[in-house]
Amino acid sequence: MVLIVDDLLRLPLDLGMKVLEAIADDADAMTLSTERAVREQVLRIQMQFERGDLPEEEYRAAMNQLRKRLDEVKGV
Repeated sequence: MVLIVDDLLRLPLDLGMKVLEAIADDADAMTLSTERAVREQVLRIQMQFERGDLPEEEYRAAMNQLRKRLDEVKGV
């Protein structure tokens, strides 16, 4: 019985933490402030290019910017 009560009491805290983590992940993705966010953006750009949704010139420009941003995030 105690375990169920503990779980019920922790539920709002756990949900709150998940929401805050999701917000932080979204903010990282928008600002490209983590290596993971930059790599995810690289994958999105590559997929758009491969589907034909992105011209080669724009693809190359975006990839160059993302490479620079990745270096900045890594501290290189």
